[in-house]
Amino acid sequence: ELEPKWLKSGSSPPLLVVWLKLPGPLRCKLAACGRSMASAGKRVVAVVPARGGSVSIPLKNIKELAGRPLIDWCIRAALDSGVFTDVFVSTDHDGIAEVAVASGAKVHRRAAETATSTASTESAMVDFTKAHPDFDVVCLIQATSPLTTPEHFREAFAMYEKVGADSLVTAVRAHRFLWSVDPSTGVASAKNYVPEKRARRQDWDGELIENGAFYFTDKALFERTECRLGGKMVLYEMPEHTLVELDSMVDWEIMQSLVTEHGHKPASA
Repeated sequence: ELEPKWLKSGSSPPLLVVWLKLPGPLRCKLAACGRSMASAGKRVVAVVPARGGSVSIPLKNIKELAGRPLIDWCIRAALDSGVFTDVFVSTDHDGIAEVAVASGAKVHRRAAETATSTASTESAMVDFTKAHPDFDVVCLIQATSPLTTPEHFREAFAMYEKVGADSLVTAVRAHRFLWSVDPSTGVASAKNYVPEKRARRQDWDGELIENGAFYFTDKALFERTECRLGGKMVLYEMPEHTLVELDSMVDWEIMQSLVTEHGHKPASA
């Protein structure tokens, strides 16, 4: 077998050879660093709201899902994406804070009035951004979306930057016919199709449904409106399986199977 020219000459090996000889996990980390440096001109900070008072499923945010605490799934995906300068968990609960740190996130102690069952997510974002104003873009990540992967964050942020957007929403395309019912008469009516011209799935683009996985928001927009969406908005379409919500134990059982198949599994997990 012929020796490579660089080996016979005693010169340094090509960068590709050095790269391929590195252990897989190290290549992943270096690649993530490179992607982060590509957007080094902006400080992109992620925040995961995770209050301790979940009603439907007690302490849902740290309940074990397929062997890992729920918030660990989105924290690890965010960290491994290379998109974010910092990843925070905003919480009022000591146990959640401990799990967040163990997963690699920083902790913001949110104000009590933003952690009630009636408080809006925007109020938690305002509380966080006032305490941590050093950012250019804030990314709201929902802990109840454990099917988000590093690739989703990278692709979405690339879209956000390419278009020069002020905000980004994630959504799933679903082929569902929607209806409404008049409460005074009980009469039903179709909202997004004509029953006499019912389209076949393959002939219809379907509806884009917000799945709440994550949002990117420009600092100036958020400070002006205190709303996660506005200005020039773009939509990042995610796979259909990411539409599942975690509101009951039935949802939890379904999600157990889905994260096993589709969830991000970091090398250090």
